[in-house]
Amino acid sequence: MSDDNTEPGAPTAQAADKASDGVTPKEVLVPNNALSAVKQVDRTMLRLNKLLASPGGLSAFLSTFNYTLYVLAYLQTKSPEISSFARKLLGLLKSQVSKPGTSTLVADGAAPAVAALAGIVSRARTTLRLFGLFPLYAWLRTLLAGPKAGTDPVLHRIALLQASSYFTYQALENISFLADNGIVSSKAIAFINRGDSTTARVYLWAYRAWLGGVSCDFLRLAREAQIENRRRATREQMQAEGKAVAVYQDEEDSKIDAKWWTDLMIAGAWLPMALHFSSGTGGIPGWNLGWMGVCGLVAGSTRAKGLWQATLHP
Repeated sequence: MSDDNTEPGAPTAQAADKASDGVTPKEVLVPNNALSAVKQVDRTMLRLNKLLASPGGLSAFLSTFNYTLYVLAYLQTKSPEISSFARKLLGLLKSQVSKPGTSTLVADGAAPAVAALAGIVSRARTTLRLFGLFPLYAWLRTLLAGPKAGTDPVLHRIALLQASSYFTYQALENISFLADNGIVSSKAIAFINRGDSTTARVYLWAYRAWLGGVSCDFLRLAREAQIENRRRATREQMQAEGKAVAVYQDEEDSKIDAKWWTDLMIAGAWLPMALHFSSGTGGIPGWNLGWMGVCGLVAGSTRAKGLWQATLHP
C-alpha cells in the first residue's frame, strides 16, 4: 500500500527527509529555554518526517494517533477540565466536521471535538486500506503455492486460513466503504446481501472475517509453543547424553520467548475489539471509545515504538 499522498509540486516525505539531512537550524536571539523548546520541536518534526517516509510509517502513525484520540475522547466525556481544554484546542477543527460513526461508542452518546477528529483519521485509515487487498493477495497466492521446504505443515495451514480471513475482511470492507460513498451501486450490495441494499450486514461479516484472522494468531502461537517445547526437550536430552549443542542458545531462547509473548499481547489486544464489532447483538457490554483506544494502542505499540526509535538514526 502506498503512503505517498503529497500534493502536486510538493516534495515527497522521502525527498524532504533527504534534503533535511545535515541542516542545522539557524541560531536566533531568544532565551535559552525558548531556544531549547524550538530545537526540540524542530527535532520532533524532522523525526516525524522520517517516520512518515519509512515503509509502513504513515499507517503506524495514523493508527497510534487515531487510538490516542479515542482515549482522549472518552476522557473528555468524563472530565470537565479535559473537555474544556479539548474544546479550546480543537475548536477550529470542529467546524464542518460531521459526527463519526464511532461516536456511538461514547457513553453519553455525544461526539466531542476529539471524537470528531478521531472519526476523520479513522476514515483516512479506511481509505488507505482500500489498497490493502494487493499485499494480502500476494500473501495468499504465495501460501496457495504450498509450504516451503522445512515449513511446518500445520503452521502453513493456519497461515492459509488467516490470509483467507483477512482477504475476505478487506474485500468486504472495501465494498461496503465504496458503497457508502456512492461508488459501488446498491444493487451490487443487494446481490451479495440477500436483497438488502444496506451495508450493515456486509460490515458485520467483514468484522467476523477479521475475528477469524485474529483468532488464527492464537492457533499459530499455540503451535509455535508446541514446536519450541519439543525442540528444547530434544536439546536437553542431547545435553544429558553429553552431546554438543549450539552455543549462545539461552540468549536465542530469550529472544524467541520475548517475541512469542509480544505476539500474544498483540493478539490479546485485538481480540476484544474484533469480538465487539463482529457481534450482532450490541457487542461487549460496557465497550466504549476508551477501551477501543487502549486496545488499539497496546496492539500497535511495539511496531510504532520500533519505527519511532529508528528515526533517531541517520
